[in-house]
Amino acid sequence: MLHLAQARRIIESGEPFDVSFWKKNGEIVEATNVVCTSSFFRGNTFNLKFIDSEQFRKVKALLIFNVNGEEVFV
Repeated sequence: MLHLAQARRIIESGEPFDVSFWKKNGEIVEATNVVCTSSFFRGNTFNLKFIDSEQFRKVKALLIFNVNGEEVFV
């Protein structure tokens, strides 16, 4: 299990990673080969780029529950 602080280091490393998170409607998104382009402390969010599709998505840190196959806790 990873603490959110440890997961944040993996996410902000600039290396591709796999992540699972909840959308606002409760749907689960499982993304592979994602890289963080920026993060914002005030809103506690990450801007993630899906490398394969070139899509960008803003994700709240508290909605992330899995990074590289390891469960994330707060």
